[in-house]
Amino acid sequence: MTYIDTRTRANAAESGVPHAPEEVIAEWHALAETVCGELRHAGLPAYVVHPGAPADRRAGACVSVDTLDGPAGGVHVDWNPGDSLTDAALGCMEPGRSQLLEPVIEHYVRVGSLMDETIRSVLTLAGFRTRDAVELDDLSSGTHVAGRQPRQWYLEYILTEGVLGLIAALRSYRPSGDDPAEPAGAGAEGTARIAGRGIRIVQDGRHRLTDDDRRELDRVLRRLAGAMHSQDMAHKGFWKADRSLLELPDELCLPARQSPARVLTAAYLALLGSIESAGEDTVDDDDAVEITEASTGTLLRRLDQAPDEDRRELIRLFREAARDETDPDLKSFATGFPEAIGLADEDE
Repeated sequence: MTYIDTRTRANAAESGVPHAPEEVIAEWHALAETVCGELRHAGLPAYVVHPGAPADRRAGACVSVDTLDGPAGGVHVDWNPGDSLTDAALGCMEPGRSQLLEPVIEHYVRVGSLMDETIRSVLTLAGFRTRDAVELDDLSSGTHVAGRQPRQWYLEYILTEGVLGLIAALRSYRPSGDDPAEPAGAGAEGTARIAGRGIRIVQDGRHRLTDDDRRELDRVLRRLAGAMHSQDMAHKGFWKADRSLLELPDELCLPARQSPARVLTAAYLALLGSIESAGEDTVDDDDAVEITEASTGTLLRRLDQAPDEDRRELIRLFREAARDETDPDLKSFATGFPEAIGLADEDE
């Protein structure tokens, strides 16, 4: 599809306001459809204005593409209030009536501003790079969307799930042949050391987080621990469910400038690597495989639901954590981990 015909493109270039290349405009239109879908997913009425279509003033989030080649070019989202509010505001703007402090106009402007903030918040949460369009062009309004970025909240969720699950598995671990009624053997000390290392990584990392990030990490830890305990209770029954899951966030949240995802990545890899390298007297080889495969299997299933940006960001986090690891064995494990579970190709 051709968005800008040759003559129009030539005239625009001659006037000093050239249009972006066709392939770039095509990418912007694809992004516009994705943005619209995400807003609808959040429950907001949204629609895309397609090229050549008549002007549309439907209520809701109007997603459009500015084809000009420059910082302001790309996807824009403007909020259109309902007809009754729009008509009331326009009525106050008739010649001889317009007053800047007219209450209806003030309300109209405030509604638009609040909805613009909401749209930016929703899109940022969904992994889009957004900014107030007026920052790019004094005559623009609404929100400018530059593209997608990894959804940090999603990566933090799946990493938190992995860290909590691995620590819980280590703490409840007994070799397959052990009698649960018998005291734990020497292997319990080894599994406790592995779990303790993961806990210390999270505790130490929290101190380097911003206050907002620290509060959010604590909230996610507690919410997921509660959800995992409920799931365990549904599977095993009330009395056999692992109540230590409910206490674990208190250990991890001891009184935290890294990102929560970075802290969780280091803990996740350290736990996995330590389980894999543990001796038979700590974790039986077959049990170690079962624990690690269950954890990595869950992680991969979560990533199947995620966009490519999230997948690439998690690979980057794994490789960054591997570079920072000081234990030679764990460093070797972490370095090859993305390829080992099929998350990245060797030449990626």
